[in-house]
Amino acid sequence: MKYELRRAGCLLAIVLGSTGCTAARIVGKTTLVDEKGAPLPPAAGVTLNFINLGAKIEDSQASAQTDAKGQYASGVLPPGKYTVEAMHPGFVIERQTVVLGKHGSKKAPFTLKKIREGASKSLNEAQEENIPNPGEVKIKPPL
Repeated sequence: MKYELRRAGCLLAIVLGSTGCTAARIVGKTTLVDEKGAPLPPAAGVTLNFINLGAKIEDSQASAQTDAKGQYASGVLPPGKYTVEAMHPGFVIERQTVVLGKHGSKKAPFTLKKIREGASKSLNEAQEENIPNPGEVKIKPPL
């Protein structure tokens, strides 16, 4: 009888210990769009920064990058209020605030819009409009 009670107790401990407790993470997907809002193919390497607003400066930031499908998952994070930044070269930086509890994950999807590139001027156009070349300084000799 004692053996059966111990066995039942061990079984109960295993079942209770293996359910419901997942680590706290921030997960999501990033979508890249062009200047007009049309979706672009997913890109690996979008950087996500997770900034814990209630932690010491040295313990406040973690980072992750997206996979080839544009999906990401943070490492295990302590509970708290986070600013999540998504950034990729050539795209506008996006931010969200996420409150993370002790267990489970919170979703934070991002849509990054391509930065509109301005039309550059040719060297002839710049000379015609009297725009000096970058780094060029015109110094007049003293009189």
